[in-house]
Amino acid sequence: MTANDPDARRARLLERRGQLTEEQRRLLEQRLRGAGGPQAAPASVSCLVELTPAGAGSRPPFFCVHPAGGDVLCFVPLARHLGADQPFYGFQSRGLEDDREPFATLEEMGEHYVAEIRRVQPRGPYRLGGWSFGGLAAFEMARQLAARGDEVACLAVLDTTPGVPPQQQAEAAMPEDDDVPWLLAIADYVRGIRGANLGLTAEQLAPLAPEERLRAFVDRLRAAGIVHAGADGLAQLRRLLRVFKANARAYRSYRPQPYPGPISLFRAADTELDPDLGPDLGWGRLTPQPAEVHELPGGHVTLMAEPHVAALAARLRARLNG
Repeated sequence: MTANDPDARRARLLERRGQLTEEQRRLLEQRLRGAGGPQAAPASVSCLVELTPAGAGSRPPFFCVHPAGGDVLCFVPLARHLGADQPFYGFQSRGLEDDREPFATLEEMGEHYVAEIRRVQPRGPYRLGGWSFGGLAAFEMARQLAARGDEVACLAVLDTTPGVPPQQQAEAAMPEDDDVPWLLAIADYVRGIRGANLGLTAEQLAPLAPEERLRAFVDRLRAAGIVHAGADGLAQLRRLLRVFKANARAYRSYRPQPYPGPISLFRAADTELDPDLGPDLGWGRLTPQPAEVHELPGGHVTLMAEPHVAALAARLRARLNG
């Protein structure tokens, strides 16, 4: 069963209606996460996952790009709060559920994702968004669409800045040969999105050998119910780290070019960012019109989780209506 075949669409629809058993929900999540272990996948495998299908009389679709970890399941609460009449497609990183190489640059990713959007919606106006890393990827997608003469009716960047200035490259980079800070970032994400505290610290992880460290992390994920019994948790974690690091490199190396359309920034009130960036976090310098800024409750991760995601969805829905 692939991400876009009719059985997968029906399974996701039934899950949203609460008709799946616990075992069926577990299997669906495993499929979306690639929990069955590494698989050889053809290059044509889609990164697009339909979270809310289009129905009769429904609105134009909204396409939303994953954060640096590459997962699409973080968008399930947002899709639910936007409503059953709002078709919602999430992008999941290439390589997260198979052995394909992640995209090396945002330009390459944007080109691939735009091609996938066109298969669902051949013509604009388009409605795009992305959270964290995904906000910058959505910006690049909107820029490519605009350069081809396509209309982008909405570009929603969710709590992110337009890249990393060259002078800050070194301090922004986490060492790729040390998994500890990457694992701790994943633990923060799990706590914010899933409400599960893995109880791990740098002092606990650093003394462990690399393989032992990964096993300890997977054990905590399994105890928290994030990785299910019988799943190849180590394979999942290795793929996640590979995608996470590749997306972080792409984010740091990206140099945004001007974009002619409007930008809507949805920023979390509790996210700690350089105040010199200003209220629009620097997005206004990339567009000829002022960036529209919406400040919302929550932090960078908890913005996407209950209860704050409801406020985000209400503001985003109003923007999509506009």
